[in-house]
Amino acid sequence: MTRHHKDKSRAKLLRSLYIWHRYIGLGAALFVVILSVSGLALNHTESLGMDSRHVQSEVLLNWYGIHAPDKLGSYSANSVLFTEINNRVFRDAEILHEVKTPLIGAIAYQDFIVIAAGDHLTLLSQEGQLIEHIGSAGGVPAGMKAIGTTTDGAIAIKAAHGYYLTDESFLEWMETDSVDATWSVKSDTPPALTRALQAAYRGNGLPLERVILDLHSGRILGNAGVLLVDAAAILFLILAASGIWLWSRRRASARVHKRKLQHKM
Repeated sequence: MTRHHKDKSRAKLLRSLYIWHRYIGLGAALFVVILSVSGLALNHTESLGMDSRHVQSEVLLNWYGIHAPDKLGSYSANSVLFTEINNRVFRDAEILHEVKTPLIGAIAYQDFIVIAAGDHLTLLSQEGQLIEHIGSAGGVPAGMKAIGTTTDGAIAIKAAHGYYLTDESFLEWMETDSVDATWSVKSDTPPALTRALQAAYRGNGLPLERVILDLHSGRILGNAGVLLVDAAAILFLILAASGIWLWSRRRASARVHKRKLQHKM
């Protein structure tokens, strides 16, 4: 093969590589934008409030499979209903972030409401403001199963190892063999509140931060999305390698052209 044919073949190869480099760059551009924007957002999660903001899009909520149960049960205290949905406790349709789960019962006591949940008693004002948490360190019996009030207005707890009564300041707990109490019992949640709770639960069920993380990693599309991001990473490597090679060939061609000009002179 003559030198002329070699130069012509080399030039044709370079043109093909330029074309492929351009197409790969166009194909990778969308991934570059998505990864860059999502990465920048994740670096400023707190300042953007993404850990406290929640997605309201019905499409995304359905995509993530976030659905509230069709049938709910609530505990009533002073005509206020307390409902647990998938480890979240609601006061009517308002979420109570400070209340632990599982929800065991709720009673009206003096000027506030006492909620038995998890291993704690939570005291709320009538307006739903947190007053105090009382746990095992404060004497709350382990393994609470129910909460109620006796005929003389004392708080009664049914626990794993028996029944307990406490004074109005919750400082002293007394174990007893039996107790005559009206227990907080779960009943069906009214249909109107059920619909409101389902909407409220879905509205607080998907943090924006999770969506951005899944978008950045490709997991928003499941396993196919992860493979897609992997493919994009390979495209970036090809772009880098082909770009360096083309740059080096261009410099080499420029040096050869410069030497030819100097030789002619």
